[in-house]
Amino acid sequence: GCVFSSAHYSDEQAETTLREYLSTSVDKDTLKNLSPRKLSIKPGHREKFWHKNCVAVGLSAGFLEPLEASAIVLVELSAAMISDQLPANRQVMDITAKRFNDRFLYRWDRIIDFLKLHYAISQRRDSDYWIDNVSNESIPERLKELMELWRYQPPSRHDFIDAEEIFPSASYQYVLYGMGFKTKLQNCARETDTFDAARQQIQRTSQLTQKYLKALPSNRELINKINTIGLQRA
Repeated sequence: GCVFSSAHYSDEQAETTLREYLSTSVDKDTLKNLSPRKLSIKPGHREKFWHKNCVAVGLSAGFLEPLEASAIVLVELSAAMISDQLPANRQVMDITAKRFNDRFLYRWDRIIDFLKLHYAISQRRDSDYWIDNVSNESIPERLKELMELWRYQPPSRHDFIDAEEIFPSASYQYVLYGMGFKTKLQNCARETDTFDAARQQIQRTSQLTQKYLKALPSNRELINKINTIGLQRA
């Protein structure tokens, strides 16, 4: 598929892009007979998820974009909270609903922050789409504050205080430093401690990886075993 912004890209341009992509793996006759379907996405989420005796879960609660697959975990978290907090009577339902709405409004806003981070630190400026998406006006205020903070200290657990964060500080570190973001640690002793701890963790992870790899079958061995005896519970 080709996900695109209709404010920056026409349907015809999107179809051309998709066909060019498919041309490397599909023969000409097959490609000629393909009829792309257009699925329109209205990004956003509800302001209130639980209203009276109705709760919006999954796509009924909202949809942002497929850059990060957060829909399944939101369904699981919603179902778990409804199950755990289902009110005993109508008198306390409003309290439960407010608690649910506050929690999931926080979660949706954090997903928006994490999605926007990918665009905010991108170096691409090759089209109006990318120029618009790196503009300061398009970045949520909370994310702006965090990005300024992260110029001098890396993302940490103090930045994300929910017990069930969908994207914890480690997720932000992967994106930030994978895309070349720079953090200038001001305390030399702290910087040394941080790098020493990181090296030790990398070494431990490498050792564990080698240990587990030795115990695992190859892909072919696993497929042959499944083909012979099927999938089995451990």
